Amino acid sequence: MSGLSLLVNIATMSMTAQITALYHYPIKSFAGIAVERLAFDSAGPVDDRRWMLVNAKGRFVSQRDMPELANFGVQSQGDGYRITAPDGDYRNLIRGVASTAPITVTVWKDDLDGWEVSSELSAWFSDKLGKAVRLVYLGTESERRVPDAAALDHERVGFADGYPLLLCNQSSLEGLNERAGVELDVRRFRPNLVVSGLPMDQELELGRLTLADGHLQLLKPCERCSIPAVDPDTGVYQRAVATALKEHSRFNGKTIFGMNAVARGVSELRVGDSAQLASAD
Repeated sequence: MSGLSLLVNIATMSMTAQITALYHYPIKSFAGIAVERLAFDSAGPVDDRRWMLVNAKGRFVSQRDMPELANFGVQSQGDGYRITAPDGDYRNLIRGVASTAPITVTVWKDDLDGWEVSSELSAWFSDKLGKAVRLVYLGTESERRVPDAAALDHERVGFADGYPLLLCNQSSLEGLNERAGVELDVRRFRPNLVVSGLPMDQELELGRLTLADGHLQLLKPCERCSIPAVDPDTGVYQRAVATALKEHSRFNGKTIFGMNAVARGVSELRVGDSAQLASAD
């Protein structure tokens, strides 16, 4: 069977989901880090997509045009992160920036301020990638509104494509793998949280996941680009995977997997937390 299953109507019912995995992605389009808890600030999960590479024009660089970014390792350490290049060379990324003046950077249609972390790190990335890039940081003075009419005026996002959170449903992944005859790892879809306990594709129904101290508002199904076809372990683009997704993960004529969301009144998420999924108000 191709296409997504019919969604269960949850207008008059609720279901329990459990968080089974959490991830954050310090540098946009680089490898993520699996964590036991995600803390939140005004722009979403702390340190999630707060750094990114930009080209000479200040536009973001991603695995869409440079799939080899998947080959850089990112490990947490006390005062920041260790970034390891494919050749084993590494540099430490410390929170804070050396530059005092921002530069204009672009994420899709949004122009905002970014601060170059250091000329040394920018030169290191440029050398490893064979392309002139700069590493920039979001900082605390740059604000970018969540680009959704259903978002609240104060809700912000960092350098993520558009939303501060992406949710994936484990049963939807299992259904996709069965339909397409593949074995795709959830890491390809770069979620912040993975949940179990929901029917296949149920997350695509607009609603909310209510937790003890707030809720996650599900705002928009995530339209997928070419990145899920990039093997997260090798950085190789796999055309057969892209074809399988187009054939077996269609919803309203688009390739869809996962749900974009915002956190409201939530201070942190923890693996093992339970939440009630109910219809949107």
